[in-house]
Amino acid sequence: MSARDTILRFNNVAAANDEKLKKNPFSDTYTLQNFDTNATDYGRPTSGSKTEARGIRASVHVCREMLYLCELIDQNADGEDPNRFIKFGKLFMIYSFYSDKLVGMLIRARKYGLLHFEGEMLYQRQDDNKNITMLYSLADIRERMKASGDPKNCVVMEGPPPVLPPDIRAAKEAEEEAAKQRKMSGAAGFAAISASKGAPPRMDRRSTLPAVPLPAAPPSFCMAFKPKTE
Repeated sequence: MSARDTILRFNNVAAANDEKLKKNPFSDTYTLQNFDTNATDYGRPTSGSKTEARGIRASVHVCREMLYLCELIDQNADGEDPNRFIKFGKLFMIYSFYSDKLVGMLIRARKYGLLHFEGEMLYQRQDDNKNITMLYSLADIRERMKASGDPKNCVVMEGPPPVLPPDIRAAKEAEEEAAKQRKMSGAAGFAAISASKGAPPRMDRRSTLPAVPLPAAPPSFCMAFKPKTE
């Protein structure tokens, strides 16, 4: 390898390191990144990196954990397939002998449509009587749930979505509507609600208000310094 090739290789490594430092928020050369949320690599580690390999291994582990959770629910649940159910308090006591990550696994399983429960979070004692309802039979979960190999969406359910019972369908629709209302809680939501009631926009109403005169400035108690004259 000639000296020119060595210098070129060194410059390429230095340029690649500079690009990494620009994306590192702890470096002095960090620049604010603009991300395209519609890009295929958004929210995913760099392809071929060790981070991606760890994410793939973690996705397989999460898939096994969710399968074990569904098996545990099926063994101790009441009702008929595919919508067997169990109380959260009972499941908490059973699962605590295995792990303390029950709520996280339940939220993850609900994300991928394996089961359903009301509310965004579950708390011990407070939510002991809430039902954890399976949306698939255990045989369907074993057959259709696969590890996707994608660190962002680690599980994929093959086949059509489940047929939801009427009460669960109504609960999910209510939760979706509540989520929309929370998103509209800002200025856009205020404008939409005002428009639905026939009220003028906020800026128009503000412009029609009479001007309020400002109070006069209080007198200054600071006396100007005057030099002593003879």
